[in-house]
Amino acid sequence: MSGMGANVREAILTNVQATASDSPFIQGRNARLYGKPTSECPYPEGSEEHAGWMQAYEEAAVSDPPEKP
Repeated sequence: MSGMGANVREAILTNVQATASDSPFIQGRNARLYGKPTSECPYPEGSEEHAGWMQAYEEAAVSDPPEKP
């Protein structure tokens, strides 16, 4: 049973390193909010990350129009 606790701790430590701001979805939304073009997407076309980035970018256009400086 004690071995199981070590595995859980290891999984938690591994997951802590990834934050919400690292997600392609959040990055895409932020790119739109900061007025960046879709060409700024860092993920390869056809990847799940690219699709998530682009989806968030488009959704931000509808829900959160870019702020004017």
